[in-house]
Amino acid sequence: MHLVLNKNELLENLPSLEKIIPTRTTIPLLKGVRLETDDHRFILTSNNLEMSLQATYEAKVQQEGSVILPEKFFDIIRQSPAEEIEIEMLPGSFRTSIKSGTADFFLYGADPEQFPLSTAEQLWKKWTKISFVAGELKNILQKVHFAASQDESKPSFKGILLEIKTDHLLCMASDTYRLACLQKSFPKEIVSLPYRLLIPGKTLGEVGRMLTDTGEDVDCYFQENEIIFVYKHLVFSSRLLQDQYPDLQQAFPEGYTTKIKVDTKLLENTVNRASLLAEGENRIISLGIQDTVLQVSSDSELGKMKEEITLQEKEGDDLAEILLNSRFLLDALRIWETEEVEIEFNGPVGACIFNHRREGEGEENYRYLVLPIKKPENVHDF
Repeated sequence: MHLVLNKNELLENLPSLEKIIPTRTTIPLLKGVRLETDDHRFILTSNNLEMSLQATYEAKVQQEGSVILPEKFFDIIRQSPAEEIEIEMLPGSFRTSIKSGTADFFLYGADPEQFPLSTAEQLWKKWTKISFVAGELKNILQKVHFAASQDESKPSFKGILLEIKTDHLLCMASDTYRLACLQKSFPKEIVSLPYRLLIPGKTLGEVGRMLTDTGEDVDCYFQENEIIFVYKHLVFSSRLLQDQYPDLQQAFPEGYTTKIKVDTKLLENTVNRASLLAEGENRIISLGIQDTVLQVSSDSELGKMKEEITLQEKEGDDLAEILLNSRFLLDALRIWETEEVEIEFNGPVGACIFNHRREGEGEENYRYLVLPIKKPENVHDF
């Protein structure tokens, strides 16, 4: 293997490739990255057995070949003094030279045949395919990903449900204490049959980080237990979770006892201040509604905080007090797209619902449910 390529083209995707490499593994080769040349292309692949990422670049290839190099390769690329980088694997060994300007590195590589590769392109090209616009998919993931569970004892809730029907898409995530649900119109010609996919939240988090707010396509190929995302020069592969996801849409109440509209940024800043004195794992703050005023407060061993916000609109009853996890509120407010946010309450022990509806072209209905905390030492779930 012998090639010359541009450093700046590599830098953009190095963080994503690094994130795939496992921090702990019983397979030492997974701690490295696979390098391969093919005609005029240079291909980097990371794999942790649950997901893999392949990035392809244009390069001046003088000799084809492949090798596994330790992840220190990424740091060497970053620290290379010149834009042009020359990579050459020495004959008869996997020892690899990396030259850039005045710097000359040697890394001891390993046999690339031992590296696990994802499904071959000629196979996944035959799978079912759907396509998204990159900016649109990024926006969908931002609205639901944060609500997915990190709890190993709830494997299904570590996934994000993507359900594609004949005329709309449903995307949902929950950790059983909150629920983010996005439903939006979807072109009928995209798929001929409805599909239901449970994708690991970690997978979609990495995919979302790679996407930009552009009009480029993201092609998704999937079969029973695997999904492939193709974007620009990147191919991202992941296993699918066994679909045992419950029907959580029924968790949303049909009505409300109190509904308010409030300035989004003002509420976010106020909740941020209240969270400064919120202690414990649940970061508890209190909300109360009196006439046209929203009261936000927190109380802990550190001290107390109280602040009032004038509501833009209010329907229904006053609310003496509801206890909520401040982090759960901030997660939604930080990605909210409109200047005002509509929130529904169902009493002090009922669900709190954030609503956003967009009609017309690109019709969208986004709902975010947060369960209240009954007592500081006792929370409940769905």
